[in-house]
Amino acid sequence: MRTLKFPLALLGLAALLSIPFTGHTSGGGDDDDDRSVYTAVLGIESGIEGFPADAIFEEGALLDGERHGVWSRFRADGAMRSQVTYEAGRPNGPYSLYDKLGNVMEEGNWTRSANTGELRRYFPNGTLRQIFTFDNIGKRHGEQRYYHDNGQLEMVVNMTHGAEEGDVVRMDRTGRVISRTSFRTGIRKAKS
Repeated sequence: MRTLKFPLALLGLAALLSIPFTGHTSGGGDDDDDRSVYTAVLGIESGIEGFPADAIFEEGALLDGERHGVWSRFRADGAMRSQVTYEAGRPNGPYSLYDKLGNVMEEGNWTRSANTGELRRYFPNGTLRQIFTFDNIGKRHGEQRYYHDNGQLEMVVNMTHGAEEGDVVRMDRTGRVISRTSFRTGIRKAKS
């Protein structure tokens, strides 16, 4: 039996989980000739206790035996749990995570299993919670924004390849600045 490894993302954290691949496959792909097959893993094949046996746990394409393109994972009730783009068996490209009601909780981009580019997270009511930007190796870089659940900006942090740089500004729920802390290459500057 062949085992594929894939990330199980929960609130943006990718954890590796191995499950035996015994899914159903069909047909060849248009762009990749006969090397691509559609694959569906049913609940009974997922190894997840309590998942309905005949329900689709996840589905996507295999190219030369590796995950390729968008893979969709579902909840036991059939609602979408995640959509992750793969290349050569690894997350590479856009992804989205959904809550139990089908609302987007997080959307971003993975390159070599690390977040790159922009990452957005949302409160359950759909209001923006965070906007992070990452460099090409997965370190936060540029302006990072945090929001209150009423949509008001809560904090702005500038990062340079993973280290705080400049002022970290915090605001209350009305937008009033309540604190300002200065950093240089990740180290808090002494107040003068």
